[in-house]
Amino acid sequence: MHPHWYSASPQVQRKLISLYIHSLAAKSPSHTLSPSSSAILSTFESEVEYVRSPHDIAAVLRWALRHLKLDSNCFGREHDWYKCFFDEERAAEYPPKAFSDYLSPRVPNTHLDLLCATFEIFSSLAAHAEANGISGSKLAKYFGLWLLTAQRSEESDSWSTFYARWERSGRMLEHLFLARLRLI
Repeated sequence: MHPHWYSASPQVQRKLISLYIHSLAAKSPSHTLSPSSSAILSTFESEVEYVRSPHDIAAVLRWALRHLKLDSNCFGREHDWYKCFFDEERAAEYPPKAFSDYLSPRVPNTHLDLLCATFEIFSSLAAHAEANGISGSKLAKYFGLWLLTAQRSEESDSWSTFYARWERSGRMLEHLFLARLRLI
């Protein structure tokens, strides 16, 4: 139903991810890989030249989030992390630093890093919403279930219960994205 994009191939995705990881290692002072650092960075940069399309970036992001395994059975430190954040932010009348002041203590550092990195990608894609047709709101709604839930499906799921959970997590991620934008 959609054209074949360059990074839609799992092999190409693995290659891009591998090249990216090697490029990070090349920037490290303790780098011990055999090829020269400049050769690794050059290889990665030349490969990325072919994947400038937001569709290609979205394909790799979808793959990464589908394979994401959170280091606990829920996203935050406690089960009701989002409700606590929502209530505190509303009581404080939505201050600009709500993301750092109220959300950061409720989310493990690894989850917060993942959230911030995802929001950077959202911001980059949403900055070109007129050209690519995708807003930050649409991205958040689409990726909410994949990012904020450890268990994405349940045995007792019907279409309506799954959709309700998908919509709720999408709206939660959209709210967190807007809170992050106020911080910036």
